[in-house]
Amino acid sequence: MNDESGAKNNDDQSSGSVVEIKNDNGVLIKSINMKDGVPHGETLIYDDEGKLTHRLRYENGILNGPAEFYLSEKPLMNTIFKDGVQDGEVTYFSNGIRVGVANFKCGVFEGDFTSFDSMGNVIREAKYVSGALNGDCVSFYPDGVVLEQSCYKNDALDGVITRYFPNGNVMQISCFEDGVPYGYVDKYDADGHLVSREEV
Repeated sequence: MNDESGAKNNDDQSSGSVVEIKNDNGVLIKSINMKDGVPHGETLIYDDEGKLTHRLRYENGILNGPAEFYLSEKPLMNTIFKDGVQDGEVTYFSNGIRVGVANFKCGVFEGDFTSFDSMGNVIREAKYVSGALNGDCVSFYPDGVVLEQSCYKNDALDGVITRYFPNGNVMQISCFEDGVPYGYVDKYDADGHLVSREEV
């Protein structure tokens, strides 16, 4: 249980101060720059072992500017806030390794979203419009060869979906409309020969 009753003001909040909050074990879990009684400047949040989990920036009590999130002292997400909502580029990490870069506009996904594998290779490129997947989406093998080409409309598969073998030849072609498959699924061998055609 966290004991926030022992919060310590290091200065007069009207002119600027740092409020420190510790847990029952005396471990610092929050360090908040304050001005006129509200967060203003950098706020640091720690877990119960004292490891940093959040590095935030406030302006007059509202999140503004870069924000960094950590898990086990490794980066989890870097983003930007504007007037309290995400707005700008966001980078995602897994075990400290970058796995995705996206963009936010007024709190929702907007624009390109790129995913990476653990070696830093691009494995997926997609596009968001008003928070939903829209347009072409391309997935890649680690060596950069196209794995799949698809198209989305309002988060649903819509159009021709083509999958490829590592040698670049077509593996399968199918069609979707509003997320529902229709027509035929054509499958090919690695040499490019049609091996089956099945109606959905």
